[in-house]
Amino acid sequence: MLDVYERRILRELQRNGRASMQDLSQAVGLSPSPCWRRVRKLEDEGYIRRYAAILDGKKLGLKAFAYVHISLTDHSEASVGTFNAFVDGSAQVIECASITGESDYVLKVAETDPEALEHFIMKEVLRLGVVRNAMTNFVLRQTKVAAALPVSLAEPEEG
Repeated sequence: MLDVYERRILRELQRNGRASMQDLSQAVGLSPSPCWRRVRKLEDEGYIRRYAAILDGKKLGLKAFAYVHISLTDHSEASVGTFNAFVDGSAQVIECASITGESDYVLKVAETDPEALEHFIMKEVLRLGVVRNAMTNFVLRQTKVAAALPVSLAEPEEG
């Protein structure tokens, strides 16, 4: 079970993953040594999987984002494996989730423009041979982009 300080560390690192140990320890109310030990523990236990930078897609020339709902032709191990391997190897797929409902998966896809997105779906996704149907919803405008998980919802606050 995470304690109050560990939850504070996780929230702060999600806010600023480049914080120095001194800044992090001040932000969470610990001295640097115990703070460092707790960070290492959170890494070792898998709470912190990796550190990453949040990039601006528009500045990178990525101007077309879409959610693509995928239905597979069947749910055999071979079909699912083919699809998962494709997703793992596709830089355009920035999120993938197996879902309930009419579709099997939903992908969040990024491309340079709508034509490139169409090409990706038509020439790569649909030609896998395991996709029965793909329904695309273009993102018109993102009103919230949050990479941070709600740590406070994971366990009740102490003290």
